[in-house]
Amino acid sequence: MRAGARYTQEDWDALMSDMIELIASGPFGLINDTRGSRMPNAVQRRAVAQMYVDHERQVRAHLLASGIVGESSLVNGILTALNWLKPHPHPVRVFSSVNDAERWVLQHFSLDLRRRALAQTALRSAG
Repeated sequence: MRAGARYTQEDWDALMSDMIELIASGPFGLINDTRGSRMPNAVQRRAVAQMYVDHERQVRAHLLASGIVGESSLVNGILTALNWLKPHPHPVRVFSSVNDAERWVLQHFSLDLRRRALAQTALRSAG
């Protein structure tokens, strides 16, 4: 997931809709690359918090781990604020690279799920 600097509210709403679909679809890990992105505004932060409330059962069952890539002080501040609202029901960690985040997130997958994820990554790289 990557918002970028020019993300509009419409883009954010579409992202939240996609996240809800992903949460319902089964186990997954999330890598959120925040580098170059703006800080989510109050409406956007509330939308994330509400998503966790409205879909808590599925989030607990399906979101295995979240690796966040970005500038640590900014990202850590966001994580702290979100954790005050409601602690994450899954492991969350900040990284300086996507590769490091991906390796860590994959450690939270079952062996079968890890193999399937790596196979999909290889197919995308080849295509």
